[in-house]
Amino acid sequence: MKLTTKLILTFLASSLCSYAWVFAAWIDHFEVEFNQDTAKIWESLDLTIEAVDKNNTTVLDYEGTILIFSESDPEAELPSALEENTYTFSASDQWRIKFENSVKFKNSWLQNIHIYDLNDDTVFWIAETDIDKESIITNIDISIISPESGLTIWDDSIWVSWTTTKNHKVNIILNWTKEFSTTSNNDWIFEKIVEDLNDGENKIKAQVLDADLNVVWESNEVSLKVELDSLNIKNVWISPEEIEAESSFEIEIIANPGLDEVSIVLNDVLILLEETDAWVYKVKAYAPKEPWTYKIDLKIKDELWHEKTELWAANITVNEVVLLVADETWTWVVAVQEDNPIIEEETDKLKITWLKVVELKSKSILTWNEIEDIEWYNVYKKASDWELELVENVETAKFEIEIVGDETEYEYFAVKAIAKTASWELYEWSLSDATKVKTGPEMIILLLLSLFLGWLVFIVKYNRA
Repeated sequence: MKLTTKLILTFLASSLCSYAWVFAAWIDHFEVEFNQDTAKIWESLDLTIEAVDKNNTTVLDYEGTILIFSESDPEAELPSALEENTYTFSASDQWRIKFENSVKFKNSWLQNIHIYDLNDDTVFWIAETDIDKESIITNIDISIISPESGLTIWDDSIWVSWTTTKNHKVNIILNWTKEFSTTSNNDWIFEKIVEDLNDGENKIKAQVLDADLNVVWESNEVSLKVELDSLNIKNVWISPEEIEAESSFEIEIIANPGLDEVSIVLNDVLILLEETDAWVYKVKAYAPKEPWTYKIDLKIKDELWHEKTELWAANITVNEVVLLVADETWTWVVAVQEDNPIIEEETDKLKITWLKVVELKSKSILTWNEIEDIEWYNVYKKASDWELELVENVETAKFEIEIVGDETEYEYFAVKAIAKTASWELYEWSLSDATKVKTGPEMIILLLLSLFLGWLVFIVKYNRA
């Protein structure tokens, strides 16, 4: 079995070698051409090489190695892709390779390029072009496409695009010290990314070189200003940094004045800040419902759409809501007068005090001191004419007021305790002090404003695009 396998493999290897040799035998010569019949000294030329058979049909499986040289001009510049003047075809070349702006002749008159198959010197071709000595460049115009002089950018690199006479070597000089080399193409354009710009002022100019690499023409300088950190976030202030769930807090950010947008992201909710003074941006926000320590991301954007994001610029700790009531036990004084018990005296201790409002995102919670041995509490709301309006009877020292409506609103609430005399008659104590309670949704207004601003930003950006 092993012998049989060995014989089969040997036969296949032999067949493949014969097959490759037959294919290689199809090659007759190379078709070689320059992109133009005449050129100037040291002008860049395109060189195209194609493997063909006797019928000038492309050989679609040629992957041989070719040798390239100039017999007429040993100082000619050849394609940079060559390794020791050789190049190996691959399937990606599709058996036709084009070297753009790759050949330059230093000498005038008729010049040539020789192409040989490295393993078969009978497969070759010679291409020629006429180099005109009298057309050596002496005066060249350079026009700027980009960048425009006086431009301010926010990066340490820029794409330079200028025009000059085609197929010539160009040096781009940055700040009189750094040099970037390129070649103008057939469309008279030379382009290059200029890197390592200084933070601040920069000067860029271009130089066109002749065959001896002498500068024959120089452009005017282009001035660029680089601001690598033009957007500055100087301070982020959260007050308070630890709050109860759904409670309000304030955010203040110190950043560049006149920014197009300043926003934070808290618990995946985008909140826009408003510039209240130069450099100062503020907003009143509400904590999430769930207790946790939340990170706050910050983003600022100027009118040119340059952005700066600071992840986890601050954080806020959200705790569970704790409703506080007085720890002291409150009592009242009752005098009994035969069959008609009456309240003879009422001290400050008998009056409901310690009213406290906890303002959440969706409701306000009113609490007060707990009084023992009473029937219930009456919760009153003061109407516009300051008349009392009974809202509800509650048995505990807490009353929740839903925040509803379309506008921010505050109303005054007060509480009385309802008790019984010794003869089981109901009576009210004096009214507590009135307390201002929020009943209208300020956050709805802020949310609508944020949505409107977001829509406006999208429309402006879409129109610019």
